Amino acid sequence: MALQKWEIFQDEATDFLNNYFNADFTMEGGFDATTSHITVRKGIQLTTTVEAKFGPTQAGQIVLEPVDGKFRFCDKSKNESNKYTDEIIKYLNSNYSSFKGTNTASIHVDISDVTLFNWVKTIYSEKNVEWIISSNKFNKLTLKDLLFIPIKEIENYFDISLVFRRKKTGDTQIPGKDIIDFKTQLDEITKDYQIKKTDNKYLLTTNSRLSDFNIGTKYLVSMTNVDCQYYIKKKDINTNPNVMFQLNLKENVEFKGGLFKENYKL
Repeated sequence: MALQKWEIFQDEATDFLNNYFNADFTMEGGFDATTSHITVRKGIQLTTTVEAKFGPTQAGQIVLEPVDGKFRFCDKSKNESNKYTDEIIKYLNSNYSSFKGTNTASIHVDISDVTLFNWVKTIYSEKNVEWIISSNKFNKLTLKDLLFIPIKEIENYFDISLVFRRKKTGDTQIPGKDIIDFKTQLDEITKDYQIKKTDNKYLLTTNSRLSDFNIGTKYLVSMTNVDCQYYIKKKDINTNPNVMFQLNLKENVEFKGGLFKENYKL
């Protein structure tokens, strides 16, 4: 299966950094666009972490749940709530009638960019991400194509927006009680596989690549960074309101390699 553009960008950006700096850059996010971080090491010591983002990109989301005529933070969110989350939810609740009836259409949320950028910075800080590498070009990257800056400077190089919508809250790792049913569905596709449990996740290994990641109507698999190995997930059939943060790269890209070398003594 052909790689998507964001996957190619992650690989090429990692290679570029390895060639440019005297350090070991490793893409740790696998094939999951929501965890697209690059670790930086000198020897065995972790130096810092870099977020890799291709083109217009999602920078995070807050899952909400409506309760008694108000939105509140939902624990299905991938990130913890913070004071900027509270500001955003307060704004939504002050305009509840504008959002409560939204079905699948997206609605722009007119809230201060300062609040939005501070939310993104806080989320990255919690992940110990200090730098970001980004481009509107996904392959054959050169120095002039790449933005490479500290996270704290993102408002100078990105436009940001917030969109309210309803969507599935995200597929989850399959619970053990559903493995037998999953095998029944998978047997209709192939019988040449192995399943093992590791770190509370179930890994599927096949002898050849799957052409379809949907397994029956209730399950799907997602790629790992190992060929023919997949995480097994259960599809989410519920929808929740959520707000999505979108970053759009401006034209003034800058590669602050000198600052990076100075900060980390490379």
